[in-house]
Amino acid sequence: MSTAAQLRDLRTRLGLGLGQHELATRHGLIRAQLAQVEIGRDPLPRHAGRWLRAFAQAGDGPPPAGALAPLPEGPATGPPLVLARLAECRYQAQRLHQQLVAQQGRVAVLRARLAVGPQLRAALPTAALPEAAHAPLALRRRWLARLLEAATDDLAPATQAATLLAARCHAWHSEAVWLAAALAAGPAA
Repeated sequence: MSTAAQLRDLRTRLGLGLGQHELATRHGLIRAQLAQVEIGRDPLPRHAGRWLRAFAQAGDGPPPAGALAPLPEGPATGPPLVLARLAECRYQAQRLHQQLVAQQGRVAVLRARLAVGPQLRAALPTAALPEAAHAPLALRRRWLARLLEAATDDLAPATQAATLLAARCHAWHSEAVWLAAALAAGPAA
């Protein structure tokens, strides 16, 4: 992947919501310089490249949940209350699955942020810098500390929410499978 594509991907993959100005500031660049890098006219400066490589090595995290096992088609006839309940179970299973996929994506973003944290810390310069370079470095250190603190604070609740959504989704899905099978079997003898 090209440097320009990596820079664009960085903003979306880690869910940072950074515009060019904010991303340039984090990398110790000016916005116009970053714009030239993103369109491929200029190379990324070496000091900014260390941060970009650290982000790129973080990986995408675990993939979100796959699709639910397809529900068997139940007969179009049967007791109206059972058919209504089957339709409700299918609807709720689909709705909760969509929420689960979104929540698992949020968990993956938080894990990717935490995974990249040590690499980003290591990529920060530690040698004595000229006085003019201290302000951008201090800004990057504060931004990184806030980013990792927020990810740490949000990861456990987000993971718990995903677990609860998975359980609820499974329950609705299981009930729909059972109802469809009962309708297909016909009336009880």
